[in-house]
Amino acid sequence: MSVTHLPRQKHVRDDGWLAELISMKYTDHPFCGIHSYIVSIRPGKSRANHVHRKKEGWIAPAAGIVRLLLENTETGERESMVLDFRSPDYGLVCIPPSIAHSVQKTGEEDAVVIVFSRTPEDPEDTRPFRFD
Repeated sequence: MSVTHLPRQKHVRDDGWLAELISMKYTDHPFCGIHSYIVSIRPGKSRANHVHRKKEGWIAPAAGIVRLLLENTETGERESMVLDFRSPDYGLVCIPPSIAHSVQKTGEEDAVVIVFSRTPEDPEDTRPFRFD
């Protein structure tokens, strides 16, 4: 049997971990035009807490329940939503450029989200954002 194994780096932090799944920065895969990664979030922690100037991202819950906080940095409009993997209304949420976002985990168990984009991470495009 012949299978292909694509090694990926897992980045572990105190608030959870992140592992890229598919990325245009790797040349060892058959996928084109998509950057994706899986992110874990520990109870009481939050991830992201930033805004992109150009990048559009899509987020989907893969395990557990998280609260997604959003703020339009141009208008100040805010929105909050719960993403629950078990929900019958399961779907992806699009986060356009200029929308600050934070993924917050409440409850006792870890949560996992998958993020998709057409562009890989660019530190020059990402600015930290603090939700008060």
